[in-house]
Amino acid sequence: MAWWRTYFDTTFLHLHEDLFPEEESRREVGAIIELLGLPTGARILDVPCGWGRHTNLLPSAGQQAYGADLSVDLLERAVADAREAGLPLRFAAADVRALPFRDGSFDAVFNVFTSLGLFLDDEEDIRALREARRVLRPGGKFLLESMHRDDVVANYAERDEWTLPNGIEVRVRRRFDPVTGISEEDLRWRWGERRGRKRHALKLRTATEIDALLRAAGFEEVTYYGDWDGSPLRHDSPRVIAVATAAGRGK
Repeated sequence: MAWWRTYFDTTFLHLHEDLFPEEESRREVGAIIELLGLPTGARILDVPCGWGRHTNLLPSAGQQAYGADLSVDLLERAVADAREAGLPLRFAAADVRALPFRDGSFDAVFNVFTSLGLFLDDEEDIRALREARRVLRPGGKFLLESMHRDDVVANYAERDEWTLPNGIEVRVRRRFDPVTGISEEDLRWRWGERRGRKRHALKLRTATEIDALLRAAGFEEVTYYGDWDGSPLRHDSPRVIAVATAAGRGK
């Protein structure tokens, strides 16, 4: 089910933007640059970029940042923030499996927030990874950040609820299939008199499975971390961060 075609709308933004304060996004941007080993002035693609919370911070760190995302609603917010900050408007509406950039256009590409799990299918995720490799120069770097299945399953919450700083009340029910690795979420929200419902599904993967996808897509020299501080990946790490090198075109 292609739930992701309509899921990332303005309601999604209202439900998530308060969960990612700018201070946290700045720390992540610093970590991305450090883990990728990027020099000043590198051409970097953030895909999918969402509302540009990383893309629009990269220029202040001396980088040439580009963003691509399928959601027009989120891109409109990214463009508005970039325009307000006086930044170049380098955003494209695009599917991660068909990027509108030439071969070898970028020094680095990154994909964060478990975005690789949206398609629920290994072959579609390999297509997305091959596109990332295609737009990288040979030897360019790719960073992937994802939920860590080992940690998620160990602490799986079938029910949860919280209230956001903007006043939105959220209640969630989840279901996990240990065979397919797919976690389904049914989220109901209330904001004053307004209320609604959003559903999504993600394929959660172990580091072993992520490694197989990266290598099938033509990446090599993969290094793994367990958090943005560069700590080693462990069974109880909160996330998987993989940094890989794009193999030469002949490989």
